[in-house]
Amino acid sequence: MMSTPSNRSRWHQKFRVAFTGLVEAVRMHNSFHVHGVMAILVIAAAITLNVQPWQWCVLILSIGGVLTAELFNTAIEELVRVLHPDADPRIGRVLDIAAAAVLVASVTAAIVGLVIGYTLC
Repeated sequence: MMSTPSNRSRWHQKFRVAFTGLVEAVRMHNSFHVHGVMAILVIAAAITLNVQPWQWCVLILSIGGVLTAELFNTAIEELVRVLHPDADPRIGRVLDIAAAAVLVASVTAAIVGLVIGYTLC
């Protein structure tokens, strides 16, 4: 009789796979480096400005939203490369829309940061 893996080992595997995906995305796309630098600058500014706990939550959610949008964009780009490596205007529109999602998340996060910074200065 086969033994089934414990819940603990299944969860461990899920986290390992997710972390591997994150490392791959960061390695494949230099956009993550830009987002990472910006996140570090925002965190440094928040420390310097001594933001309130609720402001930290909003900043962290904003940073997480940008990184999540970038991960989805990266996943869509990779899927397109595998399924349809040839240029196609319909797929180009899909990729443009996915990139626009990252833009919207980034601009929104920047506005959040500016509003918080403005209220503290």
